[in-house]
Amino acid sequence: MNGRGINRLIGMTMVLLAGCAKDEGPLFVPQVPPVVPGEPIDTAYFTTEVQPIFDQKCWVCHPPNAGLDLGEGMAYDDLVNVTSTGFAPMLRVVPGDLENSLLWHKVSFTGQYGLNMPPAGEPLSTEELQVIRDWIEQGAQEN
Repeated sequence: MNGRGINRLIGMTMVLLAGCAKDEGPLFVPQVPPVVPGEPIDTAYFTTEVQPIFDQKCWVCHPPNAGLDLGEGMAYDDLVNVTSTGFAPMLRVVPGDLENSLLWHKVSFTGQYGLNMPPAGEPLSTEELQVIRDWIEQGAQEN
């Protein structure tokens, strides 16, 4: 085999190897259905729907931790329009803006901002993620 043949073989091998490269991505990808314009919205309530998720899945590590207390009576004030201590100037929750809300990135396992939450145990269910998503998109009201 001449020099040109070897270069061709090396080039074809590199193309094949590049085609086989795999991006493994996150271990958990939540299945949150897309928002359909014009569909009626099921209002998400902080006190009766969001806070119980924090009580069950988050408060164990945030009673407070990293300046974040997700306990009843504290969670709302520690989340909404509050700058993250670890990822400033990112806000923990931006009412109506899912993509700029650190909480959403943490619980939906985007991996963009350090550890996903919760870091151990069961991730939030599809239903729990939908409640948090709805609450943020509907303006993160203290209702």
